[in-house]
Amino acid sequence: MFARVESSYCFPAEIAHGAVQDIFNRKIDYIFLPHFRDMESYETIAPANFCPITQSLPYYIKKAFPEIPDEKYLAPVVSFMYGIEKASESFIAMAATLGFPESEAKTAFNIAYEKQMECFARFSELGKQALDAARQAKRSVIAILGRPYNSFTADANMGIPRKYTSRGYSVIPFDILPFEDQSIYPNMYWYYGQQDMKVGTLLKNEDNIFLTYISNFSCAPDSFMLHYLKWIMGTKPFLILELDSHTADAGVDTRIEAFLDIIEGYRSKLTNIREERYDNGLRFINNPGEVIHIKNDITGEKIPIKNNPRIKLLLSNMGRLSAELVGATIRGLGINAETMPVPDIYTLQMARNHASGKECLPSHLVLGSALKYLSSEKYRKDEIYILFVPTTTGPCRTGQYFVFYENLFKDLRLENVVVFTMDSDNSYTELGPQFTKYAWWSVVIGDYMKDVETSLRTCAADPIEAIKMYDQIWQKMLGVAEKDITRVLPELKDIAGTISQIPLARKMNDCPKVLIVGEIYVRRDDFAVDELIQQFSKHGIVGKVSSVAEWFYYCDFVRHYELKKKLNLAPWYRRIFTREFRDIINWKIEHAYKKNVEKNIRNTLSTTGLVPHTPHDMQEIMKNTEKHFVGLELHSEISVSSGVAATAMMDGYSGIVNISPFACLIGRVIEGLFTPWARERKYPAISIEIDGNLLPPNVLSKLEIFMLNVKRFRGKGDSHSMVEQDGARSVAIDHKIIR
Repeated sequence: MFARVESSYCFPAEIAHGAVQDIFNRKIDYIFLPHFRDMESYETIAPANFCPITQSLPYYIKKAFPEIPDEKYLAPVVSFMYGIEKASESFIAMAATLGFPESEAKTAFNIAYEKQMECFARFSELGKQALDAARQAKRSVIAILGRPYNSFTADANMGIPRKYTSRGYSVIPFDILPFEDQSIYPNMYWYYGQQDMKVGTLLKNEDNIFLTYISNFSCAPDSFMLHYLKWIMGTKPFLILELDSHTADAGVDTRIEAFLDIIEGYRSKLTNIREERYDNGLRFINNPGEVIHIKNDITGEKIPIKNNPRIKLLLSNMGRLSAELVGATIRGLGINAETMPVPDIYTLQMARNHASGKECLPSHLVLGSALKYLSSEKYRKDEIYILFVPTTTGPCRTGQYFVFYENLFKDLRLENVVVFTMDSDNSYTELGPQFTKYAWWSVVIGDYMKDVETSLRTCAADPIEAIKMYDQIWQKMLGVAEKDITRVLPELKDIAGTISQIPLARKMNDCPKVLIVGEIYVRRDDFAVDELIQQFSKHGIVGKVSSVAEWFYYCDFVRHYELKKKLNLAPWYRRIFTREFRDIINWKIEHAYKKNVEKNIRNTLSTTGLVPHTPHDMQEIMKNTEKHFVGLELHSEISVSSGVAATAMMDGYSGIVNISPFACLIGRVIEGLFTPWARERKYPAISIEIDGNLLPPNVLSKLEIFMLNVKRFRGKGDSHSMVEQDGARSVAIDHKIIR
């Protein structure tokens, strides 16, 4: 099925392509291919959703098999977040397309749900019996962890359970064990992640049961969950088997034999070893009605954050301009904030010294920046450092960064570091309305000033001198931001006037424009995206990087979408009295304010002639998303990046770059959705994965072909335009001296 796969998916997704082809070849009437969004959660404050590869399955399968008519797919959204009644709606709609009345569909759904609950109850009984039997067994028992589709299916698990049973060892599947009440690390928002981690916690002190975790190469959730399993199990051995379509049977046999030998050695000699983990006791407290502070759980001390020189808030550099502006505005609010420098290869190496290498690049950049700072001359032992980490509640792995950092910092025994998070579900409003207002100004100014910078690098007569002048201007902006960034428009007008005087070799509107979409961190991080911008500028192409504001607008869209769903759960006569109704009113006020701020900043800087037009209407973007790519129930950068890319191509852009970290779920699904759509319309598009190293020669060759296609798309270039001119000068971010 490799000929069908539009991106580098994991092994189970490859098998799914083959399964669909097999069903189609059999000339069966319908293919049941649901969007599995979420299940009932085992955790009270975290959802239980599925990874983006699983959620996106019906959408990228449709792109991979254009010859299968849409009406052959039965693709309901499976979501139990808002209860059984709400969950039934998608199935009732599906039944209607098959000619069944609503009453019959409801009855069928309720019967199916009851049968499934009976099955789960029976599983639980079997699990308790298996646990009791394992405790009495003379020989070790193996618990198989993973996901049902890769651990319990013969096509995917390479017969691993049978390899144990044929050697005389009993096997227990993870999903039947009585794990529901086990405590696990916070913010575990993947359904199977909750099950696996709870089973690990349940079995860590079971002396006769040992774990085998079946994973797949490039499995993004497992890149973090396997760290958690290691911390849960402590010194107790467990086996990880990573499989793909190339895995050899002999290698699996060898590892299982070795693991069984290790188990016997552990049981005979090491059963009394227990491990106590270090904890510095510092907790960031951000409760409603309380002033934000740090609490030391060991001493009980409450440590104020505002106007306290002992406390320093460290901001990772997700785009120099926005990060420096946010740091300046936070200092203006009385918090001692410092923006860490643009990462470099040494930053990355520092992180990789403490990671497996399977985590995504943004997690390494944030971690490496923090570790580099904490090992620098700036570090002081009498200060407390707060590392700010934005988070989400899935489905991608961004929300796991802070859990990973907190536990890694315990391993490193860092005495004076605490992690602070803010959540996209709240549109990052946890520090109150004043911070939210200031941060919005910072983000939008940073976005548009980034546009000006990238356009200058393409259009300036002398890019190096132009960027030197630009940096001097930028320092003035930071000084204003520390006082009150909402009063910056007059200064911004002066800046626009000064920039307008920079000599240009070409007008921005005469240049072909490429929109860079994809995973938000690498597309905004100067270390990750700068080589790409440099390549474009050398060839007279404006590389417009999708804005941070776009992500905020999308988070607002999702928040509004979910509020409306919750509101509709209430009877119509109660709706105006609900909290959701009030929240929607507040959302509309906040949204109007944000749009007005953006309009004023955009109009002020547009006088430079260096701000490319880009799609800003999130309603239009999401209409294109729903029409061409995925349903609105998929809450992810996949949705907004695909939609904005399509909208941009309809709106005058000449090409799309989908940039993402290596093995990123988001980037690979976007590639699987957007590439066939763009190919059908003959739109130039390329997907590039960034691992922190320079782009390799094969990628640069593809990029040159892409740039030639971009120039030809609007009739503005031929192969001669790709030859670098003598004396041409370009500038890279890491060559700048800042401060």
